[in-house]
Amino acid sequence: MPEARSRPWRNDPENLNRKFQGHLTGTLFPRLLVKAMKTVARNILPPLLVFVVFVAAWALFVKITDIAEFVLPGPDRVFEKMIEHRQALLKATLSTGIVSLAGFGLSLVVGCLSAFVMAQTRMLERCFYPYAIFLQTVPIIAIAPIIIIWFGPGVPSIICVSFIISLFPVITNATAGLANPPREYLELLRVYDASWWKTLVKVRIPAAVPYIITGARISAGLSVVGAIVGEYFTSMMNLDYGIAYLVIMNAENARTAYLFATTLMSALLGLVIFAGVSLAGNLILRRGHYQQGE
Repeated sequence: MPEARSRPWRNDPENLNRKFQGHLTGTLFPRLLVKAMKTVARNILPPLLVFVVFVAAWALFVKITDIAEFVLPGPDRVFEKMIEHRQALLKATLSTGIVSLAGFGLSLVVGCLSAFVMAQTRMLERCFYPYAIFLQTVPIIAIAPIIIIWFGPGVPSIICVSFIISLFPVITNATAGLANPPREYLELLRVYDASWWKTLVKVRIPAAVPYIITGARISAGLSVVGAIVGEYFTSMMNLDYGIAYLVIMNAENARTAYLFATTLMSALLGLVIFAGVSLAGNLILRRGHYQQGE
């Protein structure tokens, strides 16, 4: 009988550790680096290239036409104002971001609960769904003053406006997901005579997760819009709060470069919130096994 080959590294922790470290540095890290570079090239490089081209065309247009700065400032002047007023911009962006996240969180909770109620029977959906459409179709500039009159010109009013404008996408998507799970799964649970609760937990909620994430992505951007609209009306009542206050002050004083910088910060805020929600949604979808219905 042939003797087994001796493998001393199996019984030697130091050799085993060196072998593992060599595997990490030799194969794993380069693979992760290449994967990260491919992700950047695929997802970040194209929009970044478009942004660079846009800024270059903007600067060239301002230089060729010699247009007045109060009409259209150059990108260099906008970035100068961003650096000059960075503290005020960061403070306003942080304030708007907090109320946006609060409104978004409320819309996510209330929207999912409302969808859960409406998805139980078609009758409940017919009773309550028109009111969800009502919140979406009525202009927010008509609702915002009423909310401010009810709750006063403060943070609760701003959160309420952000909540209302970001609620509808969560309701519609969550309702669609809960009401349309995969049919084969429902039939399988009927065969085993599963209870209503098990059907909800095992089939309906997992099927609704991709829909809820889609609705959350839409609501994430809308929450920033709603927060700025609410701040706009409260700022008209002399409340120094958020990005909208800077927009009003700069517009009234014709500080166009500063106004552009404020607008850019609001866009970056919406992008950051949307990216955070999208990242969280992708992690949830990767960790779970979710299947949408037909």
